[in-house]
Amino acid sequence: MQLPAKVFMGVVMKKLIVVFSILAATTFSVFANGDKDAGGIDWPKKSINLIVPFAAGGNSDVNARTLAKYLTQELRQPVVVTNVAGSGGTIGAAQVKDSANDGYTVLVHQISMHMAQVSGMVDFGYQDFEPVCVFSRASDEVLLINAKQHPDWRTYQDVVNATKKEPGKYRFTANTGASTQWIGIAVQAAGAKFNIVSSGGSGERLQLILGNHVDVTELNYSQVIDYVKNGTLRMIANVSTERSDILKDVPTLKELGVNCGYSYDNTFFMPKGTDKAIVGKFAAACEKIIKTNTQYKADLEKLYQTPMYKDPVATTALYKSQYDALMAIRDQIRAGVKK
Repeated sequence: MQLPAKVFMGVVMKKLIVVFSILAATTFSVFANGDKDAGGIDWPKKSINLIVPFAAGGNSDVNARTLAKYLTQELRQPVVVTNVAGSGGTIGAAQVKDSANDGYTVLVHQISMHMAQVSGMVDFGYQDFEPVCVFSRASDEVLLINAKQHPDWRTYQDVVNATKKEPGKYRFTANTGASTQWIGIAVQAAGAKFNIVSSGGSGERLQLILGNHVDVTELNYSQVIDYVKNGTLRMIANVSTERSDILKDVPTLKELGVNCGYSYDNTFFMPKGTDKAIVGKFAAACEKIIKTNTQYKADLEKLYQTPMYKDPVATTALYKSQYDALMAIRDQIRAGVKK
């Protein structure tokens, strides 16, 4: 039986209203809750805070900020960077360790985390966090002098010879409880006679060497390239374990007889007990950007870096191996702290 036109139109309108209501509710749910289907979890629903435990302008800070803008796009929530500097990165690390394990507070750290624990500065380390992923490897770390302050120092051996002639006169910066402390201990053990002075992160060390407040410091190559090119700073050694293709003429400390060398693998950590699904979703967002985003790759090229990613399992294995290696020389490290 055919319905009257008026009744028919009424039925159609009611059905359309139901359909549009369902569509509207679905759309609202997607935007309100984030891409829940993609990660299987209702996260993130608000901004994510990346805690960099060093001053602004350094390696960890620059790498975190470079990735954060793309994470904001990928996760559809603001990803912001906050600097909580002090005590070799331990203040910011402790803040994250004691934060709620809801995925909204994330630590940015690297090998310096081990130094603080092994040296006895703190009683916690990577084991007290959920390792998320290695998200970048900084360009080579180099030992530098101020060429205008010391025009006669051309090589690492020139510097060492000067310290032996006047022990304790020349100042070497070491961020106590951080990786630079390891370098300071190693160069002293190899025969140098520096006055090891405490410093902050790389942003602060740059100002110290430019201002002639110290004689030797360690900084990331991408951070100092302009000063090297204009002759203000001079590289005397590469801290990496192998001689770099970019810095072919700069010998490694190991080549120079110093038993030390490492790379800065910038890493995200979340508080212990964070839901594995949240850890996985954040890591997956990082992986997607690092492996597929061409603009991000271009940004890294400006920092003299290539994209680097390690998943949670590989990251945990890396940190265990680093920790074990440093624990093997714990006595020397702690002796260096006491001095």
